[in-house]
Amino acid sequence: MHGRRHPVVVAQIDGELVGWACISPWSDRAAYNITGETSFYVKSEFRGRGIGRKLKRRITAEARRLGYHSLIARVAEGSDASLYINKAAGYKHVGTMREVGRKFGKLLDVHILQKTL
Repeated sequence: MHGRRHPVVVAQIDGELVGWACISPWSDRAAYNITGETSFYVKSEFRGRGIGRKLKRRITAEARRLGYHSLIARVAEGSDASLYINKAAGYKHVGTMREVGRKFGKLLDVHILQKTL
């Protein structure tokens, strides 16, 4: 799934992998290949240091370089830090999908955010 058009970037501290960000296909239909879905993760013990923001900026820069027009981010209910980082990076809330996920026995809503490049 990942490769030249769908890169992964990583954050390291003293040689330890502490986070990553990537672009994944948003849809498998060719008409939507100008849009990518971004994701990022930072290990819990390294959160609050600006790593997530740096990863989001870097993967967005990669998307621009690759010619994407639009980026999507899906944020699960309760992931307030992820929501904050996406909004700080210029992503706008465009909708909420109700009860599409399940975690720890609870149904979760997922917020959809979008950034036009």
